[in-house]
Amino acid sequence: MPKFHLDGREIEVAAGTTFLQAALDRGLDLPHYCYHPALSIPGNCRICLVEVEKAPKLLTSCSTEAAEGMVVRTDTERVREARRGVMEFLLINHPLDCPICDQAGECRLQEYAILHGSGVSRFEEDKVPKRKRIEVGPHVLLDEERCILCTRCIRFCREITGTDELDLFERGDRTVIGTFPGRPLDNLYSGNVVDICPVGALTSREFRFRSRVWFLRPTASICAGCARGCNIWVDADREEIARLRPRRNDAVNGHWICDVGRNGFEYVNRPDRLLCPLMRGEGALAAAAWKEAVDRAAEGLRDVKDRRGGDAIGWVVSGRLTNEEAFLVRRLAGEALGGGRFALAEHEEGEDDRLLLRRDRTPNRKGVTDLLFSGDGGPAGIEALAAGIRSGAVHALVVLKEDPLGADPGGGLDAGLLDRLDLLVVADIFLTPTAERSGVVFPAAAFVEEEGTYTNFQGRVQRARPARRSPGAGMPGWMLLTLLGRALDADFPYRRAEEVTRAIGAAVPAWADPIARLEAEDPVALRVVRGGRAA
Repeated sequence: MPKFHLDGREIEVAAGTTFLQAALDRGLDLPHYCYHPALSIPGNCRICLVEVEKAPKLLTSCSTEAAEGMVVRTDTERVREARRGVMEFLLINHPLDCPICDQAGECRLQEYAILHGSGVSRFEEDKVPKRKRIEVGPHVLLDEERCILCTRCIRFCREITGTDELDLFERGDRTVIGTFPGRPLDNLYSGNVVDICPVGALTSREFRFRSRVWFLRPTASICAGCARGCNIWVDADREEIARLRPRRNDAVNGHWICDVGRNGFEYVNRPDRLLCPLMRGEGALAAAAWKEAVDRAAEGLRDVKDRRGGDAIGWVVSGRLTNEEAFLVRRLAGEALGGGRFALAEHEEGEDDRLLLRRDRTPNRKGVTDLLFSGDGGPAGIEALAAGIRSGAVHALVVLKEDPLGADPGGGLDAGLLDRLDLLVVADIFLTPTAERSGVVFPAAAFVEEEGTYTNFQGRVQRARPARRSPGAGMPGWMLLTLLGRALDADFPYRRAEEVTRAIGAAVPAWADPIARLEAEDPVALRVVRGGRAA
């Protein structure tokens, strides 16, 4: 492992480490545009030049590997002059309209112009005119005049997705990026080119001019779009979720997320969310207080248990439940109600792709299966509960974040079967067709509003955090189940989600190590600094 001096400090790095990588790993923010840790290194932007003792000229820190005994300086007058020159060239044809640019506030060109530019332009000629607002794909817009030709987007489509939609066209100061005729930028990961664009050249059609980034509040969480469990930043503008961005985790999703997860959150902002509990009276559902609704549900469940036994109560659970919710369902059914029949709905589409997206479109099927169906030969489907209702074995049903009568897989459950039940309790974020037929409806929290953990398809337990409160009187599932447990005289002392997380580790031996590892690697309090980077 070579040792070299970086700005007067001796450091030791692995063989093959470049100056830029060594600097970034140690918190030194060397300016760079074209470099990205997951892409090849073209060394074309030249802003990362450094001075190396005994070298005849400045060297690109992104492509020069450290060797034993080298002396590297990143802040000499020669280096500063080179950076000023690079910035001057980049700004010659770049529009100077930062206040109206959608990238303002998170633009590397803007930041480096202040930190490394001269502040004065010697350019008096007319700028080369280039096109604006070009629809290069269903999710991405291109402003040619803002592009600095770093080629990050081209390399992403060539090296990561392998789809090659983007390339350089024309020559000299008229060079632009673009797509080939008849080949739009429509791969499942196209939104990542917006994330890695260091300027405002590539912008998201969904987020463009939706909010200023300095109004956004980033929260470290987990994508609920599939079983991968990609790490994400959830950016909220006041109480509206504005966008999702990838959060680096080399063991799960690297630097990327798919467009299915990125753009699949808009439903949480819909105005028709359930805002309060509902109870059926005089044949119709009407608004109710939480205590009143919890007591009605608990009374109905207790009545079915006393008359028919705990196994007469069915539970339709979802792979969208957190581990904490699944654990409390297990405790509630087993300890407070003396048993129960569980069914897990299927949500599978197509096949796994070669990069991130999984066929299973729920974030926690594995965790729910491990906590509720271990040792039972795998999860039962909804059709088993439907058969139980037909045979008269099931008289009550609790449906959590599923809609057997709606778009979700019904598994043989129809309105006629639900009408046979003595009690139907539903927790969901919308008044679904299933909820419309229930006796008690609870407003649930969406994935961006819940704290808890998910277990991805690899068996990795990961923590999700709420980016906002649920609208109205909506409540996270673990809180609802805790209230139900207390109403049924169970010992549910939990006041915070992390208390339930620790209870899983204490009660289920196989979960002790994963929970302990989670507490060490991803504690509840994760400090967030400017730009949505975890510290």
